[in-house]
Amino acid sequence: MIRDLFYDFVDLLEIVFLEPLRFPEEMKEIPLANGSSMHWVFAALSALSIATGMSLLSPPYTIGTIGFLIFGFFSNLIAIRFFPFIFVIIFDYYAQGKGRNAKVAVLLSYARHSVLIFILFAPVCTVLQSIGFGGRGIGILVLIAHLLIYSLLVGRGAKYIYDLKDKDAFKFGYTALGLSILFPLLFNLYTATTILQSLAGDF
Repeated sequence: MIRDLFYDFVDLLEIVFLEPLRFPEEMKEIPLANGSSMHWVFAALSALSIATGMSLLSPPYTIGTIGFLIFGFFSNLIAIRFFPFIFVIIFDYYAQGKGRNAKVAVLLSYARHSVLIFILFAPVCTVLQSIGFGGRGIGILVLIAHLLIYSLLVGRGAKYIYDLKDKDAFKFGYTALGLSILFPLLFNLYTATTILQSLAGDF
């Protein structure tokens, strides 16, 4: 049972990040791709990585840092759960403008699995901190870089899901990203985490 679960997990990662062409068909065969539990696992890991990375870039580390980690984790978790939905709705709107059928459910599943790319946030911040780069400004730049990579990954998957040309897929992806990050909820949540982070250093 555990072995089968592990193999399904590895297959899912391989499909999402290496072979998105197979995703629309293979998601029917992999139980992990159909349920929402793995979406939550990926979102939780990504949210923890973002909160941890921002903390690492903002010394001094005090007891208040733990409070930021907790609040930052939950606010980022909510943002990461909402962000793919907003992104996919916008992308699907543009894809339908190209005469494609609506495939929101498939692309949303793909987008929610792809958030695992944010798990690299904390390791990147660790490396930057170790070579002397720190501060919230650096953290925001790293976050923007991850968002751009995320959009690239989802655009690549959408290319096969909607049968789009490369140019259209990536144009729609980055347009959807630009509109998604303007959504007030996301900015308010992230602003809240940076305020909590600033306060954390005072306790």
